[in-house]
Amino acid sequence: MTAVWIASDWHLGPESPPGHGRLARAFLARARAAGVRVILNGDVFEDLFWGADRAAAAHPGVAEEVAALAREGRLERTSGNHDPEAGLPRLELSAPGVGRVLVAHGHAVDPLNASPLGRFGDGISRRFGRLALVRGAATLAEASARALAGPRIVALFRRRCLALLEREGFDLGVFGHVHAAHLVPGDRYANSGALRGSSLGYLELDAGGPRLRLLREEDLGTADPAPAAPVSR
Repeated sequence: MTAVWIASDWHLGPESPPGHGRLARAFLARARAAGVRVILNGDVFEDLFWGADRAAAAHPGVAEEVAALAREGRLERTSGNHDPEAGLPRLELSAPGVGRVLVAHGHAVDPLNASPLGRFGDGISRRFGRLALVRGAATLAEASARALAGPRIVALFRRRCLALLEREGFDLGVFGHVHAAHLVPGDRYANSGALRGSSLGYLELDAGGPRLRLLREEDLGTADPAPAAPVSR
């Protein structure tokens, strides 16, 4: 099978650190050079706060690489809660040695996101997100929730994703949303990680099975377009 690289949760917008744009562009350029298929699994651009046009315009190099891969028929996107118009809600793959694979951002099974409070918060962010006060409040609320209940949130998210996979008969699910990379042998649930700090996490899927990889800022000085180093688990 053609290798597939799955990445999510870049949240690129006008206020992103400059290094995040460089990492995202390098990931896409390496994917083009390697001839692989790319799935961007939600929350790639920060459309929720900025709107799709302004978020992408802040990173023209990334937008150009996305468009180039799409023209070649080697890029697909799913929608996340921060870019709900980006693509389909989910994609299904068939991977030799793995079986049926579901690729979805995962916010649909997040009880907070689906709650009236979550929908209200998204509505406020979508309407007033360009105001610094609203963005700051939303960021603080998310950071506080992660600090107080981060591991429990991720564990609950995983359980809900596993229930979905069991119910629909998938052998593996690759999700995003919680920004926590996860790949354990024998576990149906996988998470490709996120673009955070000075590194971009993604999941590589080919005939050898799934692997987590990490592209770091220090890797960008090399001319080698090969995949980033595997993540030790």
